[in-house]
Amino acid sequence: MTSKAEFLGEVSLFAGMDEDELELLAEIAREYEYPERAVVVYQRDVADRLYIVRTGRLQAYALDERGQPQWDQAYLTGDYFQDLWLFTTLTYPATVKTASVSRVLVIKGSDFLDFLERNPRVLDKLAPFEPEMEGEEAMGLSERAWEEALKTRVAAPPKAFKAARLLPEELVLYQSRRSRWLFYLNIAWPTLLLFSLAALLVFVIMPRVGLTQGLVGAEIVFAIVFLLELGVVVYRYLDWSNDHFIITNKHLVHREFSLRTFSSVINKTPIDQVQSVEIDKPSLLSNLLRVGTARITTAAQQGAIYFDYIDDPLRVSETINEVRQQVRLLDAGREQATMRTAIEKHFQVPPTYQEVAPEEEGEASSSPPSPPRKSAWARFRERFAYRVETGDTVTYRKHLFVLVGQTWMHVGVLIIIAVVAWFVRITPVIIGAFVALLIDLASLVWRVEDWRNDTFQLTPRYVIDIDRRPFGFGESRKQAQLSDIQNVNADRPNLLATMFNYGFVYVETAGTNANITFENVVDPNRIQSDIFKRREQFLQQQRVREGEQRRKEYAVLLDVYKQATEQERIPNRTRP
Repeated sequence: MTSKAEFLGEVSLFAGMDEDELELLAEIAREYEYPERAVVVYQRDVADRLYIVRTGRLQAYALDERGQPQWDQAYLTGDYFQDLWLFTTLTYPATVKTASVSRVLVIKGSDFLDFLERNPRVLDKLAPFEPEMEGEEAMGLSERAWEEALKTRVAAPPKAFKAARLLPEELVLYQSRRSRWLFYLNIAWPTLLLFSLAALLVFVIMPRVGLTQGLVGAEIVFAIVFLLELGVVVYRYLDWSNDHFIITNKHLVHREFSLRTFSSVINKTPIDQVQSVEIDKPSLLSNLLRVGTARITTAAQQGAIYFDYIDDPLRVSETINEVRQQVRLLDAGREQATMRTAIEKHFQVPPTYQEVAPEEEGEASSSPPSPPRKSAWARFRERFAYRVETGDTVTYRKHLFVLVGQTWMHVGVLIIIAVVAWFVRITPVIIGAFVALLIDLASLVWRVEDWRNDTFQLTPRYVIDIDRRPFGFGESRKQAQLSDIQNVNADRPNLLATMFNYGFVYVETAGTNANITFENVVDPNRIQSDIFKRREQFLQQQRVREGEQRRKEYAVLLDVYKQATEQERIPNRTRP
């Protein structure tokens, strides 16, 4: 049998990849062996991975809600289903069983996206390629899978997507700026005003005051007006082009950039917080131009998010409805799979597959390696770095500018005292300078420790704002559970904050007094993304914990029912 990498190179989907890339791909491809008539996937379960038949034969069949067959399809060696699931999570349209003893390669979508991120050139090699001659096999991704691939974070997303810090499995389903008609309107009035003033100056005022073309020519006036107009157009364009509205399969994102103050605000809200969508086209002109506002009501205290002055606002409502429908289908698929797992675990049903050992497996170490000793630099970073990960906890600190603003006067006083003591070598002065130096140095150390102690933490369950007094002189702590988070805003309020990438993160929660603000933190967009990533993980774990006991009860109920049926203790509910 050929190696896993060589086999993947023979699959039409990966035919354009070179040997090194195939070797790396083989590392994330897990191989399983199934006996005859074993179920590989169940219809309506969650589909988030690609299946490739290495040996054997698979048969897929779909049933409608009444159990009637809709279609069936066979998969032979080298066939796969479906490349779409590498880039988006859906549900299986059919149940797939083995028609003979078979081996199947499985590549998870999240692992494949990580692989593409490490090897960005591979994505172009996966582009759909239609054969020139009939009978030749098409290569690369399917058209639909390619469309989904271009929505992911690995497809060189534009600046707006990078600022939004998409999660690993997040897809951009809708992206828009404000309508170009709004841009045209914003430059129309300044243009009309400037050229009207120029015409008034050249044709009315200049002849009356006796100015000749040799002194102040019309050409100079209109050249100045043109330069002013060009500046207005550039300013309006930059201000218009940096505002974005984004809908992903997980969040709503509104990015607002103000060129006047060089400030930016990114408002991100989970899609499960959306309650209603209202479309407003207030005038005949807006209807003719298909421009309007989408008002999205959420559970957050902020109340609503506005996608204002956008083209075709109905697309916002349609996209949100599609996402919510997909979420419902995925939740039902996860519930179905988890319920099946709980029943099989209760009845101790063995798995129908067996994982094939890797082709090259190194010798296992007899004892786990001891954790490396932390260096002095690592210990220093834990105490003073802007962002530190310790286990499952991420700690953030305020920007260095905050410390500089609090300590520059103390540093200046230290310098002045040192200069005075150096040049005025009188014993009382030196003693006084020494005492003042100690007092100022103690105050400086207090300020530094006070800056270091004010931290913000993100744990697997909570967002925490910790305000400590130096050297144990008091502490206040405010925390909110991740499941209560309804909205997170990342704000860089001015030019300096934008240049040096620091600002505020506002965490809005369900409680009226539980909102948390991260002040003057570095890279607020990344912190916003970290919070939502942890929120997704926490909610997933919470769903598993809440459903585990209920599913155990269902399994016990089925067990009791089965025993009672086998003992013929349950009477028939219908007449023969």
